[in-house]
Amino acid sequence: MTSRVVSPAVPGVRPPRGARPPVQRHPVDLVRVALGLAVLGLGFLIAQRGRLPVFEQNVFQIVNDLPAEVFPVVWVVMQLGNVLAVPVVAAVAALTGRLRMARDMLVSGVLAYLAADEVKQVVQRERPGGFALDANFPEGPVGGLGFISGHSAVAAALATAVVPYLSRRARRTAWALAWTVALARIYVGAHLPLDIVGGLAVGWAIGSLVHWAFGVPRLEVPPDRVARWLEHYGLPVRDVRPAAVQARSSIPFEAVDEQGRRLYVKWLEPDRRERDWLYRLWRLLAVRDVKDADAVAPLGQQAEHEAVAAMIARERGVHVPRVLLARGKDRGAIVVQEYLTARGLDDLPAEELTRELLTAVWRQVALLRAARVAHHDLVASSVLVDGDGRPWVVDFGNALTGASDDALSGDVAELLASLALRTDPGLVVDCAIDTLGPDAVAEALPGLTPMSLTSATRAAVRTDHARLDALRGALRGRLGLPDPDRPEFGPPGLAARLAVAAGSALVLVGVPLLAGATEFFDVVEDGGWRWLGAALALAVLARAANAAAALFTVERRIALGRTYAASLVAESASLLHGSEGWRRSAARFLERAGVLPADARRSTDRFVVSGVVAAILVASGMLVMAVVEDRLGDWQAPEALVPAVALGLAAWALVLTGQWLARRHDTAPGGRRRLPSLLATITRVPAEVPWRWGAQFGWSTVGVVLEGAVLAAAMHAAGGSVPLLATASVYAALHLLWSVLPVTGAPGCAEVTLLLALTALGAPLASACAAALVFRVLVSWIPAVLGWLLTARLEHRFGV
Repeated sequence: MTSRVVSPAVPGVRPPRGARPPVQRHPVDLVRVALGLAVLGLGFLIAQRGRLPVFEQNVFQIVNDLPAEVFPVVWVVMQLGNVLAVPVVAAVAALTGRLRMARDMLVSGVLAYLAADEVKQVVQRERPGGFALDANFPEGPVGGLGFISGHSAVAAALATAVVPYLSRRARRTAWALAWTVALARIYVGAHLPLDIVGGLAVGWAIGSLVHWAFGVPRLEVPPDRVARWLEHYGLPVRDVRPAAVQARSSIPFEAVDEQGRRLYVKWLEPDRRERDWLYRLWRLLAVRDVKDADAVAPLGQQAEHEAVAAMIARERGVHVPRVLLARGKDRGAIVVQEYLTARGLDDLPAEELTRELLTAVWRQVALLRAARVAHHDLVASSVLVDGDGRPWVVDFGNALTGASDDALSGDVAELLASLALRTDPGLVVDCAIDTLGPDAVAEALPGLTPMSLTSATRAAVRTDHARLDALRGALRGRLGLPDPDRPEFGPPGLAARLAVAAGSALVLVGVPLLAGATEFFDVVEDGGWRWLGAALALAVLARAANAAAALFTVERRIALGRTYAASLVAESASLLHGSEGWRRSAARFLERAGVLPADARRSTDRFVVSGVVAAILVASGMLVMAVVEDRLGDWQAPEALVPAVALGLAAWALVLTGQWLARRHDTAPGGRRRLPSLLATITRVPAEVPWRWGAQFGWSTVGVVLEGAVLAAAMHAAGGSVPLLATASVYAALHLLWSVLPVTGAPGCAEVTLLLALTALGAPLASACAAALVFRVLVSWIPAVLGWLLTARLEHRFGV
């Protein structure tokens, strides 16, 4: 970013906007916490089996059989995982003046030790000496509990805590020591491989949580170091000082060269957030976008990439300050441009953001688009206005040359949102459409959701979300598009809510009582919780597969994370409004993603068709295999047939009554429409892209198979003995029924039909009730409740 004029600091006045905070928090640290806990949960499921997997045994033998000569060195390194080492290393850090690092190490290490001790008490897994292993014990046999390794947890927590304070090479050394401590615990026969993996995951999660709670320091670079670098690269300067400008991924300086020219010097941070692989993965899943595709390249290459993008834009007529130098290495990189005395659009008062100025800004955007240069950070602060009122585009650190249409549309969306937060959204829209044309602006609609925008714009949107809503409304009004924020349903009324709530409560309480409350909760035998954990994981994967299938129903690029969130909201809508509620909620999500209403309705029809075809394929395949292998078992009359049917009919009738009452009060625009014509949708297959239909059917099939696996896992957890193929065949048939006649998948009917089918296959009544209810809770009830609780939040962040 090039410099701008700012007011000097005055006592009693807030510091300049460019002042760098001493610490920063990265939300991606919470992703690390979640991943660490996920690894712990998976290890917990495996450890509770009480058996030692062959693979784990082989890994243990390889490490444990290392030569005895390495024991002295291993023993010394291993002490870094001892909880007594935590205050020692923290004291060393404090004595060297790194008080924040000492605090983080002390808190992380102690918390990791306490967490490891709690996990051991819960899991109660033995150490290697308790298994039939030919183990070596250089220190002698170790008693106590094994999962998780406290040494590994402490070592990983310490390594995670010190990472932000170290150079890249030192970070690799810290993690190498942590892994050495973990492997040393296997070498001395104190822990099994699963124990150390769980310990490392816990330590990583706790260290990341501490970073998120306390923040991590920003990199500080002394001006004399910058001056030495510039002289080394052939650009001697003087008067190097920090520049009071806003910079999120760099450290800005001002300087004067030998000719007396003022320069803007940008020092690239070696550990910017865009280099974090978890951050990049999260952006890819959430919005199918990584703001800087070159961020993982060496710093010198990043500097040259920024310079090339800026020079290309300048050559194509964009107002960009001249680039004088771009060079660097792993420890840092610099980009030098001519100093520009100007103010950012974000510093201008609203009355100065005139139609003439905004039109001139959009002309610069049009030139960028013509050059196929995507800025990828085109916020108001990236556009400066000089004394003559000319806009200049700066800060090409995230830019991409030869960019795609989606990337160029992202720039338009970013600038639309950033400007709308500072002036009249209608004026911003009018200037953009008049300059770029309606098609270019319409393509930016999918990017006008908070998760698609940069962190700076998202932070501003959180304080004034009405501006973003007004922007979308003004844009759609100018383009003549229907408003996706229109009410999808009229007020359902109290009677409708009470009827659905009563039917839901009746089935959730009645199914356990049908088998006897005591028997219902006692059917989960020893180790059954493992199958419950597997069922939960499979349910998450099944919904992800269905979301992937939905991505192929439209040609527009939509992120998996958004679609997953939208499926929760649609599931919630279906509870009160039935299948029509699901369709209209899903169609609204697609409209907000830029799909026209007619195409959105066809997309939901396609999704239904793919589910029906997938259910037919899976049911046919499973049934054939079950018949060939004689795995259908002996069918018998369902146990408790009459009370089960009575319960199901009563609950079903209440739910359907509530949905009927909700439809009576539905006065929302659009009203109800007919059910999709499956035949008409299928006949359109040859006219559309074949591979897209194939991918959609493939993912739908995976979703059906995974949901069948959820039922099988729930059946195992409940101690049922129904053959796997028979269970899968029955579920595929029921899924087909629920897809063709969605009313049969409503609460009451679905649960009772499922438990009657399981009892007909020979499952005890208590096991069938438990399996049916667990299955429905995981694949329907929990998603519906989450969608209901998070609808407003998801609409704000994802635009679903």
